[in-house]
Amino acid sequence: MVNKNLENKTQGTENTKNTHGEQIEDEIDVKKLVGKRIREYRKMHNMSQETLSEIIEIDSKHLSNIELGKNMPNPQLLLKISKAFNIEIKDLFEIFHLLPKEKLKSAVFDLVEKLNEEQLRCTYKYIKSFVI
Repeated sequence: MVNKNLENKTQGTENTKNTHGEQIEDEIDVKKLVGKRIREYRKMHNMSQETLSEIIEIDSKHLSNIELGKNMPNPQLLLKISKAFNIEIKDLFEIFHLLPKEKLKSAVFDLVEKLNEEQLRCTYKYIKSFVI
């Protein structure tokens, strides 16, 4: 369902029901989540916006707008950003952990629904270890 949600953002908004039968609006703002992901990597590398913008050869205001989700970097800029962090471009699109809490919970529930009994038991033990 999460991948379907990503597609919906580029195609518009679609109303669907989650696994609990509740009506939800499927819309993921990819620009904002990619911006958050870039900011996340920048902070992991202890870089200021000014430093990263110099490395990738753009104005720091443009980088700020990207991180705020106002602008989406073009493919060439995504390549420069990924090289600056020594990652693959696809890593910048691993964004689902940045979803709002309710959408993240819904995505987790959807994944849990697909587990077999053994996987579910393992998952339960794993999650429980965080709660205790």
